[in-house]
Amino acid sequence: MVKEWKNDGMDLNMDCGAGTPLSFLCLALLLFQLYSFNCQGHHFQERALPATFQFTRSLYNATIYENSAARTYTNSKVKMGISLTDRSWDIKYRIISGDEDSFFKAEEVLLGDFCFLRIRTKGGNSAILNREVQNHYLLIVKAAIRGEALEAWTKVNIQVLDMNDLRPLFSPTTYSVTIPENTPLRTSIAQVTATDADIGSNGEFYYYFKNRVDIFAVHPTSGIVSLSGKLNCDEKSQYDLEVLAVDRGMKLYGNNGVSSTAKLVIHIDRINEHAPTLSVVSHIPSLMDIEPIYAIIIADDLDDGINGEIESVSIVAGDPLGQFHLVRTGLGGREYRIKSAKPVNWEDFPYGYNLTLQAKDHGIPQKFSAVKIVHIKNLEEIENKVSFAEDIYEVELNEFAPPGAVVVAVKLKPEPQNVEYSLGATEDARYFSINSQTGLVTTAEHIRVLEKEYFILEVMSNVSEMKVRVVIKVEDANDHTPEFHQLSYVTSINESMPVGSSVLVVTATDDDQGENGYVTYSIGSLNSLPFVINQFTGVISTSEPLDYESSPHSYRFFVRASDWGSPYRRENEVNITINVENVNDNKPLFEKVDCRGVISREFPVGEQITTVSAIDVDELELVKYRIVSGNEFGFFDLNSDSGVLFLSKTLDGANPKGGLFTLKITATDGENIADPMSLNISLVYGKPTTKDYACTETGVAKRLAEKLLKRVKVNKSKMEDLFLDLYSINRQSPQFDKSFPSEVAIQEDLPVGSMIVKIPASDADSSFNGKIIYTISGGNVDSCFNIEMETGWLTVLMPMDRELTDKYILNITIYDLGSPPNSAWRLMTIHIQDANDNKPRFLLDSYSVSIPEDTVVGTEIVQIQATDEDLACNSEIIYTLLTNTLQFAINASTGIVYVTGLLDRELLANYTLKIEARDQADTGHQLYSVVDLEIILVDVNDNAPHFVPSSYFVKVLEDMPVSAVVTWLEAHDPDLGLGGQVRYSLGNDYNGKFEIDRISGAVRLSKELDFEKQQFYNLTIRVKDKGRPISLSSASFIEIEVVDVNENLYAPQFSEFAKMASVKESAPVGTSVLHVTAKDGDDGRDGQIRYSIRDGSGLGRFTVNENTGVISTSDVLDRETTASYWLTVYATDYGVVPLFSSIEIYIEIEDINDNAPICSQPIYHPSIMENSPKDVPIVQIQAYDPDSSSSDKMTFKITSGNPQNFFTINSKTGLIMTTSRKLDREQQAEHVLEVMVTDGSSSPKYSTVWVMVHVLDENDNKPLFPQKVYQIKLPERDRKKRSEPIYRTFAFDKDKGPNAEISYSIVDGNDDGKFFIDPKTGMVSSRKQFSAGNYDILTIKAVDNGRPQKSSTARLHIEWIKKPEPSPIPLSFDEPFYNFTVMESDRVNEIVGVVTVLPSNIPLWFDIIVS
Repeated sequence: MVKEWKNDGMDLNMDCGAGTPLSFLCLALLLFQLYSFNCQGHHFQERALPATFQFTRSLYNATIYENSAARTYTNSKVKMGISLTDRSWDIKYRIISGDEDSFFKAEEVLLGDFCFLRIRTKGGNSAILNREVQNHYLLIVKAAIRGEALEAWTKVNIQVLDMNDLRPLFSPTTYSVTIPENTPLRTSIAQVTATDADIGSNGEFYYYFKNRVDIFAVHPTSGIVSLSGKLNCDEKSQYDLEVLAVDRGMKLYGNNGVSSTAKLVIHIDRINEHAPTLSVVSHIPSLMDIEPIYAIIIADDLDDGINGEIESVSIVAGDPLGQFHLVRTGLGGREYRIKSAKPVNWEDFPYGYNLTLQAKDHGIPQKFSAVKIVHIKNLEEIENKVSFAEDIYEVELNEFAPPGAVVVAVKLKPEPQNVEYSLGATEDARYFSINSQTGLVTTAEHIRVLEKEYFILEVMSNVSEMKVRVVIKVEDANDHTPEFHQLSYVTSINESMPVGSSVLVVTATDDDQGENGYVTYSIGSLNSLPFVINQFTGVISTSEPLDYESSPHSYRFFVRASDWGSPYRRENEVNITINVENVNDNKPLFEKVDCRGVISREFPVGEQITTVSAIDVDELELVKYRIVSGNEFGFFDLNSDSGVLFLSKTLDGANPKGGLFTLKITATDGENIADPMSLNISLVYGKPTTKDYACTETGVAKRLAEKLLKRVKVNKSKMEDLFLDLYSINRQSPQFDKSFPSEVAIQEDLPVGSMIVKIPASDADSSFNGKIIYTISGGNVDSCFNIEMETGWLTVLMPMDRELTDKYILNITIYDLGSPPNSAWRLMTIHIQDANDNKPRFLLDSYSVSIPEDTVVGTEIVQIQATDEDLACNSEIIYTLLTNTLQFAINASTGIVYVTGLLDRELLANYTLKIEARDQADTGHQLYSVVDLEIILVDVNDNAPHFVPSSYFVKVLEDMPVSAVVTWLEAHDPDLGLGGQVRYSLGNDYNGKFEIDRISGAVRLSKELDFEKQQFYNLTIRVKDKGRPISLSSASFIEIEVVDVNENLYAPQFSEFAKMASVKESAPVGTSVLHVTAKDGDDGRDGQIRYSIRDGSGLGRFTVNENTGVISTSDVLDRETTASYWLTVYATDYGVVPLFSSIEIYIEIEDINDNAPICSQPIYHPSIMENSPKDVPIVQIQAYDPDSSSSDKMTFKITSGNPQNFFTINSKTGLIMTTSRKLDREQQAEHVLEVMVTDGSSSPKYSTVWVMVHVLDENDNKPLFPQKVYQIKLPERDRKKRSEPIYRTFAFDKDKGPNAEISYSIVDGNDDGKFFIDPKTGMVSSRKQFSAGNYDILTIKAVDNGRPQKSSTARLHIEWIKKPEPSPIPLSFDEPFYNFTVMESDRVNEIVGVVTVLPSNIPLWFDIIVS
């Protein structure tokens, strides 16, 4: 069934047969009709119809059987027609298109609120409906109202249902197939095809053979022919069969059915099924083989008998000279060997031969294998693959390398056995030697004495005379000492040379390379020198001022040249002499200065007064003295050479200023002039008490003496000979330490590169003379060892093998790097200890054994053996079975495998066991090998065949044709050979109703079935194998259920297509409303009817008794919710394919007064301005009553919330208005009224609704200050505290909204602008400073924002007092936290809480800093 298929905006609901599925043909025809419909114009949809006058659907689906009689009504699963929104409409229906043959007529039937559209066949029409000619009609029906210009259109798609009036037909009628004789049983080999133009069950038919055929079976519904017996081309090579197709529907109506016949010819071909296959085992022979085998070929064919025999295997390509042939092993054998038929020409085929092989069998027709290409390798090419590991060996060798030092190991890859290496006769070959077995190249002489940068060797092998070149680059070693260009250096410099001046450049060179030849310079002296040297350039420069007078006149020291080599630097020294030349660079210095003394006026002329003395440190030059000033009158005379001061004339008339002569005296060495000294002489009368002059000592003489003494000491000391020739003489030979190990034992598996032992040795010399290098000069026959030249570590160079050599005696030789070098040697024995480096090896690569599957537990089946070349516990072998199995075990010591559990080839035919042979090494890792043991179980007939599944359940239609296969039996016997071949049999056949094919297991129907006589059959089935000496069997059963064929010919029929009934809305659940009855013309279960409600608006509100057809209420009814219901009641029979019909029921609900009035809103929220006059409308209560009898008789009344009669209500209209009493929002902002609404019935019902009247504010209150006068005292303020708050004056207004929004201003007392007020908060703040003693009075005005505005004022008195002294006690609140509670109803200016502070006996001011 196809439902709700949208097509061009119109619903499609088609029914192809009452209660039957839509067949494929029906669906195809329906799609064709819809396509045709979409191609037509739909001009009638363009009209705009009133929403109240239209069909319930734009498209209806209805059905009618072909060949129906006149006045037969179509059947629709939905109501076709128009719902009446106006009961006065008189509707008429008319078919306006789609019925070109005038088969149909439209009728109208009025029931309740619906006008049904009924379509029937016309009477008196000789033409009849034929589904095969036209399977559906699309009618366009117009509806019109008599007397009005209203029209509506719809479409009705009438599906013509099928009657069984045609027979099946084969197409084609002849079939021919060819199958091989080895076709497996149950294989589908052909399919015959017939068609029946009828649809549904009328188009169903059966296939079966006209004559009984056991070797083939045809499926009764699909027509597939399958093989049910063993074919034998020799017995019969062709089968000619006839297949019938019999209509099931005609057989149902009591006759044998009309059938068609097709011919089926089956040809049997003898077949050679499998082609031979080739597998190749490659083999690489040795050149020493006399008759080499190049490959082994295995030929196989899966066919049986002669088809599986191999006739030959041939070389079909790749051997143009016929140099190879295949030799078969044994008569009729399947193994072939490729051998050479004559000497093979490898020169023309250097890469070998690609032979193409093909096999052919003895079958008919003969089959050839796929070609197989076998590559025959060139044995000479295989040998040519051996090459040196590198094309050229390039290595580096230290220049200090002694004889025996390892250079490189040269190897062939892969390395053949018995290979030998040698050095070619090159110029450099005499400096090196090679181990002929290992290819290790070592030095034969000291490399450094050869003075060569490169050595080139040629290493040869005895394999094909192969050669390789070895290039040895000598790494530079520090074996040269820097050499100065001069034997000594002498120069002179001026003592006045500035610091940093270049004095001398020394140069040395080193013949080494890199850092070994990089030279730096340093000054070697134990004494401090006024010189430095640039370590890179060798430039000597002054580092401090030179002084000829106080320093040596000549400097002698060594400059050392050092290279940067390793392991030691090499150094050389040269003698440097620097002479210092004197320069007059010092001025004379007085020994005493600032002298003071007295002289008598009677002092005789010419007498010595005092002596001045100056010293010149430059070579003690003579100093000349003179008076610079103070001797203008010539009283004094100074000896220029001696510095003696004389009186030159009498002092009687002398009158110096202040009685004091101040003489300035200087000295000069001819170039430099000393700083003047002062000599103060006081003139006195009488004889002075002392002639001495008091002076200040400069210490010049002392310092000069110290310099001279120092220079004398330096000059007396001799230059130490810092360069002792102690490093150049190689006095000592290197010595082995007493701890030298004469014998060392190591494990043979020590990895290459591992350190074995460090050779202890020393040399008493220093530098290179004491530097030791190590070498192995003998005994290293297998090149297993190397000794690090500089560190003396003995290491593993190549892998060791104790099984080949278990002891080495090495000659350890040490050299120093002196010239000439000294040496010493000792013998060291290396014992190679066994390591577990050989894993056990099995004697065979794999093991295989065959045993019967009934082998008893404990039977030994095979012995596994392995050997190990190691020693002691490393060679002890333990055998372990790695595979987890309960069937086998192995003796850990002997390797004997034995049976430990019951075997069953059918569970597991082959066992592949992994067996481990593990040595018992007690240190390190134990080594092991694993080998596969394949155990093949030989079959024994020990399994009875069993059915798969274990039992069978089959449903068979009662009209199944005779000889049809009911089911195929399947038995499984896991045994092989005859033990696995089975035969089937029936234990009972119910008097020949069933039979079985012994080989294929096909169970056939041999007699017709009758559901009414017997519905079930239980067949005992047996299966038996052909095992020897005893065959085994098993039994099972087939439960066959006979399925009744649909003989349900007639659908139940109601006498009317629709009925009407009524019930009161107060009717209790279960009240009977209506009794419907249908009749069915069939007998038995097909004629029994059950009733059900499947559709309609009353679904769930009503039920129908499925046996009696009585319709009852199943839920509480409410006319106000739904005034009427439609039900679609179905009558369905109990047939195998049930048929049904339906009736439309209209039920009208009768009204009772059961509803109270309902208001339009659950609660009303009107608003009214306070002080409103009388009779102002506030709100109207709107209500309705769902009951039809009392909907216009409602009354309204205020029942509560109006004690002061502020409001009145109209009892008829529900309008609430004001009264003469005035509303005051400030007294009461909300009035909650309860209004009761009552209907006017005899038993009235009522409901209540709440009305919340919100009184709107009017600006009828002015702002009020809590106090008219505020008096505060504040401490005086300076300019810094301008703009600080003073006091907040706030007012409140009982109004709300804008009427209560307050603005503040200062209207008096602020003429000088000292104050300002925040217009929103009322906070008064200062603008200027205030001194103690001032008094201010401000008038604050508060104005609301209402219309008209209202205001009030208050006064603020501010007394400014002197700022109190800070409290010596810190202020603290009594509580760390204060919690105050404010009620929502608290008034403005009410006290919230009090905070207290200690101490409290001092003036305090409080402020809220955070809110």
